[in-house]
Amino acid sequence: MLLACDIGNTNTKAGIFADDNLIECHFLQEIIPLLDLIKKNKFRDIVVSSVVPSKTKYLTDSLHHLKLNPIIISKNSSFNLKIEYDSPETLGIDRICSAEGAYYLYCKEKELKKEQIIISIDLGTATTLNVVKYPGIFTGGVIAPGTDLMFKSLKHETAQLPHATGEDYKDIIGKTTNESIASGVMHSAAGLIERAIKLIQNKTKAEEVFIYITGGNFENIKGLLNFDYVYEKGLVLYGINAIYKKNKGINPHP
Repeated sequence: MLLACDIGNTNTKAGIFADDNLIECHFLQEIIPLLDLIKKNKFRDIVVSSVVPSKTKYLTDSLHHLKLNPIIISKNSSFNLKIEYDSPETLGIDRICSAEGAYYLYCKEKELKKEQIIISIDLGTATTLNVVKYPGIFTGGVIAPGTDLMFKSLKHETAQLPHATGEDYKDIIGKTTNESIASGVMHSAAGLIERAIKLIQNKTKAEEVFIYITGGNFENIKGLLNFDYVYEKGLVLYGINAIYKKNKGINPHP
């Protein structure tokens, strides 16, 4: 079994793979439960993608004490996607893994064609859209504040507005201040995503767009999304697994 770990700004996702099958998926707020999971299982390898260096160091040091050597995905890793990005040194590994996951899942079913693009969307601390074009090129995307950041900003940067959450959303016309804030935030996020998809399709002249969505804010926003997509809670984990196999010299695609 392989353990794929995605250390994010808010949560850590841990996925257990048997071959290419994601058989368990855990969402953890701390590193300690992740260490407990590792101690209870014998993994062939432990592969880590992280955007939080301090948590990466803590996990790595802890695993070294257990005489385990995790594989850390970095910008020096080999990827299945060709990276065409003007500032690769600033490109988040989580975005690459998200795009890799979408590319892997799509290519399990069919071959990407010249007139098609894939977009992976991660609704996390930040909202990101990542674009993959033929024949497997990561070509950039969009980064915006996630819904939680928008809620917190309105609370902390104003004198009187209360703290609202996605659960306060009832309708486009809020009947309370919390409902009104939730309406603004949720529709801002949904509107941004829909507009970005349309502009990306126009920019790339793609005839077809295939969209994969993941992230902790999906449940609150899914009812506002008016386009076809595939939701996969382990999208980034599938990307980590695909990158792991690439670096081990194993073809991750059928």
